[in-house]
Amino acid sequence: MTSSAVVHPPAESAPLAHWLEWLETIHPVAIDMGLDRVSAVADRLALRPVTQPLVLVGGTNGKGSTVAMLSAIYKAAGYRVGAYSSPHIHDFRERIRVDGDMADAAAIVQALSFVETGRAPQTLTYFEYTTLAAMRVFQQSQCDMYVLEVGLGGRLDATNLWDADCAVLTSIALDHQEYLGSDIRVIATEKAAIGRRGRQLIVGETHPPDSLFSYALDNGISVVPVGESPQAELPECALPGAHQRRNAGCAKAVVDALQNKLPVDPAAVSAGLMHVQLAARFEHREAHGVSVIFDVAHNPAGALALTEAWQERFPGCKAQLIFACLADKDMAGIVAALEPIADTWHCLALSGPRALSVSQLVDALEETSTASVCAHETAQSAAEHAFTQARQSGQPVLVAGSFHTIGDVRQAIESLAPA
Repeated sequence: MTSSAVVHPPAESAPLAHWLEWLETIHPVAIDMGLDRVSAVADRLALRPVTQPLVLVGGTNGKGSTVAMLSAIYKAAGYRVGAYSSPHIHDFRERIRVDGDMADAAAIVQALSFVETGRAPQTLTYFEYTTLAAMRVFQQSQCDMYVLEVGLGGRLDATNLWDADCAVLTSIALDHQEYLGSDIRVIATEKAAIGRRGRQLIVGETHPPDSLFSYALDNGISVVPVGESPQAELPECALPGAHQRRNAGCAKAVVDALQNKLPVDPAAVSAGLMHVQLAARFEHREAHGVSVIFDVAHNPAGALALTEAWQERFPGCKAQLIFACLADKDMAGIVAALEPIADTWHCLALSGPRALSVSQLVDALEETSTASVCAHETAQSAAEHAFTQARQSGQPVLVAGSFHTIGDVRQAIESLAPA
């Protein structure tokens, strides 16, 4: 898609926030899957091919965790790692990290300005634009390797414009059905398309559809089925839950696959996995005398993994659950997965056109849940009431349902008065 309109970008001296606002105006739709436009811009800017090893991490759930694990491992081994993930919770810079640290805002603005020099006549989506900018930041930072999280699907995602030296498919489940459909066999092949001929595709899914193996065979991709490994054979990591052990297994398999290009000793693998940190993936904090777990859990598979990790961490204990999700998500499936650990649902509305109203959340929960349901107009109100009940009951607070939920409630908790 091209644009004949003259659209003036911000100056390179403008704040990052101004650039991000402008990016939302230059393409007609927020999601426009396909590689033609973004590849043309990347080629004009000489952003591909890359000379350093590149890893693509796709899948329904577990992508961000696996990216964080790989970044931690290679940093522990002494390499400079560029890691790209999405979405962010509070600060856009969370998406673009070098050696685990957020990139400087000025460096990101310079990269966005650089992309603009080669963009026309194409228009790019926000994600496509920032994907190219991330690569520019990594190259300017002289990274030894790049680890990129796939945004949506795989075959048509902007990150797939680069040929991965090794690819990871963490899990396969239903999500973003308006774009990816509801046939899990087709979804598996769409995601597997981040793999390349003659290179390894690490698969963390426990029971991948046969279509994945057929696709890999037809395209000369070597599948490494980590998800089929017994738990006892998977490496330990700092993030709790069986699903994180599988993600850790995927990260270790990437290290093995790239050993000839980027040697890593076993001590660095263990150190990276045992020190990895990632916001909103069973993230445990103590706040105002209450244990709080933040976990995005924005689809049924993620919610089920969260429930299993909760029951392992807090056996026999239920949660004061602060919850909100977006209208295009499978709310019924998420609720069913979280129901076993919910003592009270504290519902709130999120902002934006994709949000469910409080009344929609409450009506749906009251129809299906045996737990108590409370409606709150603000994140502040939900946090105050959940914390009060948590102190009275001795239960932890769980915040889940969306990245937006995490962001809103985290800010509300930080502003609560001390107990």
